[in-house]
Amino acid sequence: MEANNHGMEPLRDGVRRGDEQSLLQSIEHLHPADAAEKLAQLTPQEVARCVEIIGAERALAVFEFLPFEIQKEALSFLGRETLGRLITLMRPDERADLVEELDESFRERLLSLLIQAERQNLLKLLTYPEDSAGAYMTTDYALLRAHTSVRQALDELRLQAPKKETIYYAYVVDAHRRLIGIVSLRDLIMARPDSLVDDIMYRNVISVHVDQDIEEVAQEMVHYDFLAMPVVDGEGRLVGIITYDDIFDVMTEAATEDMYLLANLDTDDKVTSSIPRSVKLRAPWLLVNLGTALVASYMVSLFSETISRFVVLASLMPLVAGLGGNAGTQSLTVVVRALALGEIKTKGTWKVVLRQAAVGWCNGALCGLVLALITYAWHRNVWLAGIMWMALILNMIVAGTLGALVPIALRKLKLDPALGSSIFVTAATDTGGYFFLLGLATLFLQEIVLHG
Repeated sequence: MEANNHGMEPLRDGVRRGDEQSLLQSIEHLHPADAAEKLAQLTPQEVARCVEIIGAERALAVFEFLPFEIQKEALSFLGRETLGRLITLMRPDERADLVEELDESFRERLLSLLIQAERQNLLKLLTYPEDSAGAYMTTDYALLRAHTSVRQALDELRLQAPKKETIYYAYVVDAHRRLIGIVSLRDLIMARPDSLVDDIMYRNVISVHVDQDIEEVAQEMVHYDFLAMPVVDGEGRLVGIITYDDIFDVMTEAATEDMYLLANLDTDDKVTSSIPRSVKLRAPWLLVNLGTALVASYMVSLFSETISRFVVLASLMPLVAGLGGNAGTQSLTVVVRALALGEIKTKGTWKVVLRQAAVGWCNGALCGLVLALITYAWHRNVWLAGIMWMALILNMIVAGTLGALVPIALRKLKLDPALGSSIFVTAATDTGGYFFLLGLATLFLQEIVLHG
């Protein structure tokens, strides 16, 4: 991405120079998120023009709410002074996320606008693995020393506050920057001014390692109901904190990814994607689905003689297969969610599988009884009704078992539990449904024909 020298040109399409003030006035009293929605309707060049007029200091809060793509494009239209100021004022973690997506030449330009300390901090953040705690942490946190008095601590927090992301919690470190305690702003306000931080700080600090997987960090923050989580290195030194807004983004992304994977979609597939790109991303899984469907079709072909002798089975097969597929999706969704939230431990996996199988048996008995009664009322054949009942019970047990077993097995193989799970579970319930129904029908064919 190259810098554009036309960032100060008049805006187009209704926001030219004469309309700039009215536009800016209309967003002046809005929340930054709402103001960003208005600016997102403009082109990146127009957004850059608004930033130039407002100034980096006032524009920063709105700019950080803009979609990532607009941010990247708008940067190229900013003048050098505004660009440098905007990047300097950004939170370290937000700055790192943005710079990481830029091409090499424009990244070098941005780095040259930062002072050495900020540049080194940015480069350090960029070295952490993408899904690690280090990649999501910010280095803007409130810091105190244990020997400081409460009165001095409050004075220090007043000085630190304008440059820190949050001061609700202050982190206490020793001379080697090792994390030894944490103190809340509430505790500081309520404490005697002459008491020491060491007297009121909480010493049993829960922290995460800088290389820890971010989804594990999210689970811990939800478990402890933290607003922020301290991040330490291998020697216990405080290197940053992860705030809840970042964890919320992680959880949203993880939920979206699981939803896409359960539907056998790539997370890069969007409603705005080009037709060739969407086809490229969706076709592979559809072809896998075609392969599993052929297995189910082959299963049906093995019982063609039975179907030809009792044609009504053709109209009943989708009921057993369809109900089994829905039951499998229910179990699958519950287990994938539990795995994502860390609710399933290694030693308890078989209990989960057996519980889902038991749920399948109960639902199969209940729904199978209803289906058997409908079948009898429809065809007046007690043997056929009984076969439908037994087939649905068996298929529901398979659905519950595999709905739990497949994602758990994928997790043990270090794969995403949602990856392709729905295809395999649906294939099993389709094939199983046809096998149980047609197999039982073949076994009791003589009775069905005699009582038909």
